[in-house]
Amino acid sequence: MRIIHTADWHLCDRLGKIDRTRDLEARVEAVAALCLEHRADVLLIAGDVFSEQATVDEMTRSLEHVVKTFAPFCARGGTILAITGNHDRDGKVNMVRAGMKLAAPDAGRDGVLPAGRMYLVNGRAVASLVGAGGQRVQFVLVPYPFSSRYDLSATEYRSKEEENRLLHGRVAEWIQRASADPKFDPALPTILTAHLHVRGSEVHAVYKMSERDDVLFDLGDLNPMWTYVALGHIHKPQILGGAENVRYPGSLDRLDFGDTHDEHGVLLLEIDGARPVAPTRLRIPGTPFHTIELADPASELDSLAEKYPDRETAIVRFRLGACGAGSSRDEVGRKLRKLFPRCHDMKWLEAEADGDAPTVGFTVRAGFETTVREYLGEKLIGDADRDRVLELAETFLTELRNR
Repeated sequence: MRIIHTADWHLCDRLGKIDRTRDLEARVEAVAALCLEHRADVLLIAGDVFSEQATVDEMTRSLEHVVKTFAPFCARGGTILAITGNHDRDGKVNMVRAGMKLAAPDAGRDGVLPAGRMYLVNGRAVASLVGAGGQRVQFVLVPYPFSSRYDLSATEYRSKEEENRLLHGRVAEWIQRASADPKFDPALPTILTAHLHVRGSEVHAVYKMSERDDVLFDLGDLNPMWTYVALGHIHKPQILGGAENVRYPGSLDRLDFGDTHDEHGVLLLEIDGARPVAPTRLRIPGTPFHTIELADPASELDSLAEKYPDRETAIVRFRLGACGAGSSRDEVGRKLRKLFPRCHDMKWLEAEADGDAPTVGFTVRAGFETTVREYLGEKLIGDADRDRVLELAETFLTELRNR
């Protein structure tokens, strides 16, 4: 059986005011093409199919796009098997599943799911699929540990840390005891599919995760008997514990500037018997993200179009030094936003006070009131209510000054 492992799609996501829908749809289409090219039997999505901020209507439209895009894959017997992550909120997911008939049907006494369709599983489960070549593979499905998914009552804990410790115990116990499920067949190759944070994984956060931040698992909690461990939740692609068969594939596309230098793509594995398998990485180019520093923005404007040929599609943030004589921040800001229509953020920073034009990095020199005025003035360029908001800000600043 050929399986493509992916995770953390975050469909319907936004970055500030920038709608990421088309970026993510393009990556979904790339995954569908890879499934056909490599004759995959199963597309395995290890959680966070949707963005947490997505509405039910947006989720429904995204799933309609997924179903349409993967119609050729499903028509030849391919199956999409997805679990829920921490961004897939139960209420909205269950509404979408019911409306689009994505709730998994009864797999029968032998636990085999019918092929050729999509399953969005929002609970612990053991099921199996049969590939085009007749190979049967078993899946132990572990969604992100929300209390509602693991029968944990609010009366059983008094703090977030305690809730997370109890959830860790529930999930680890269920993984260890999955082989006792009536549908579990110990003779079959088995894939653990889980949306979890495993200690030792490399994350972009600069602080150490605690039990208040997330439900943390050790590699041993996952029970290393599986043929393959398909993980989701951490956006950086990586191998855990030196085991080639325990993998995070990374997010499907860049979601913020912390992902700027990460590779994106999916993992292809071929199951032939119960021995552990090492997957092959299939790369999918991510949406370009640029942080552009301009020491003298007015004089450097003319060269930007040539330097950034992807400027129409790239998501950009600017770090800008002082404007020279004869140009204003409003004028430069408008030109930059016109040149880079997907500008996410623009910060004006003063140069170091040594008289030299800086090449990298700037130091903020403005006082509080100036910073507020300049921030609002920049953010509200082109907004019909700009003057009214600036007037209210002046009233607020005056009140603060007179206290």
